Amino acid sequence: MMRKLFFVLLVLIVFLACTLNGNVMANVEKAQKEVDELEEIVKSLEETMKNRQQRITRLESELKVSEQRLQEAEIKLAEAEARLGEQNLLFGERVRSAYMKGGLFYLEVLFEAENFGDVITRFVYLKRILARDAELISALRDEYAVLQERKKALAEEKENLADLRYRLEAEQKNLLAEKQQQEKLLGAAKDKLKTEIAKTVPQAEKLPVYGVVIDNLAAARPQHGLVQADLIYEYEVEGKITRYLALYSQFPTKVGPVRSARQHNMILALENDVRFIHAGGSTDNLKLIKELNVRHTDALTFRGKQFFRDSSRRAPHNLYVNLKELKLEQPAQTVVVRPAYISREGQKKNSFSIDYSNNYTISYKYVEKEGVYHRYINNKQHFDGNGEPIKARNIIVQYTPFYNDARGRPTADLVGEGVIDFYSQGKFFRGKWSKSSESEPTRFYYQDGQEIERVYGQTWIQIVRP
Repeated sequence: MMRKLFFVLLVLIVFLACTLNGNVMANVEKAQKEVDELEEIVKSLEETMKNRQQRITRLESELKVSEQRLQEAEIKLAEAEARLGEQNLLFGERVRSAYMKGGLFYLEVLFEAENFGDVITRFVYLKRILARDAELISALRDEYAVLQERKKALAEEKENLADLRYRLEAEQKNLLAEKQQQEKLLGAAKDKLKTEIAKTVPQAEKLPVYGVVIDNLAAARPQHGLVQADLIYEYEVEGKITRYLALYSQFPTKVGPVRSARQHNMILALENDVRFIHAGGSTDNLKLIKELNVRHTDALTFRGKQFFRDSSRRAPHNLYVNLKELKLEQPAQTVVVRPAYISREGQKKNSFSIDYSNNYTISYKYVEKEGVYHRYINNKQHFDGNGEPIKARNIIVQYTPFYNDARGRPTADLVGEGVIDFYSQGKFFRGKWSKSSESEPTRFYYQDGQEIERVYGQTWIQIVRP
């Protein structure tokens, strides 16, 4: 498994080497060197683990044999003790019989002989008895010696068995520790490569299916659901304030506060082919939604618990939608594979700001180790309602002419073309935008006319006056 992981990573590095610029290649080559070093460490560890496993197998075999020998020794010891017991019993009976009448038994046998022939007979008889007694005593001594040897062998076998068990337990503990170390090293390899390899590996993203109009007055902050959005437009409305249109391919349970429809946010929803979620709107804008055939849901007329008010805030800054339970759209089946690294060498620029009005400034600061821009409002970091900082991978500043509609509301003229500033991975590019009709998507280009391919992750499009 380890070799497969490194093989895939190294093949990927070689493949990307043919397509990426020098800076990326330098980082990838550095990462590759670190992978090679880690691989050598892991290989050495694997060899150690292999040898240790062989020792464990051998110890388990020896332990099994030792346990068998111990069992056999215990059986033989029991047999020796039984034999010694029998010999002791036999000899005891003999002694009791021989000395029942006292120590004169042998002499009395001889003195009671009636003649010399009888004496000879009795003497032979006594000699046999004495020889038998000597044999019994010798057998007792032999059995006792055997018994002592058995006990000694049993003690040694028990000691050997205890040592084998200890060694086996120690080897198993070491093997477990080495496996944990291997996992740690593999995890380190993955984490080490994550930053560089992630910059080069294409990422698949589902297309968004909802577009929610979100309030941006101070009373509406922090908003909920911005972190989960795929793409967020920020645009000017009346009173020199801004609102957002956030597009979602995933479905957070709390998004908002939801606000009303405007001509330019419904056109943005139309070009992205998403369901437009809004909280009412003026008569002319509601009529325009129908004329443009925008797929939409009005939070003020919808009947269901999917739209709800947060009692901790004041209206109209407290209306939210639960996209997970709304179930008016299914997740998109179409995915877009986005690169993880821009293929051009732009001008290095880690921070910039946008002034929508005298008292409303947006700024972004690039954090290189994360590969993202942190977002700030009036020099204060912008956080989502769940406490997470808002982070962008791409920012497009779209310079768009504005006009006042029949009711005097500032309206971005989104059809046409204009200039853009594009920021990604700490680099700045000047380019242009073009939109041929209200339903056609806005396209973004580098100055030489090549279409910009955004890297994966959240994108902010800041629509501002030229």
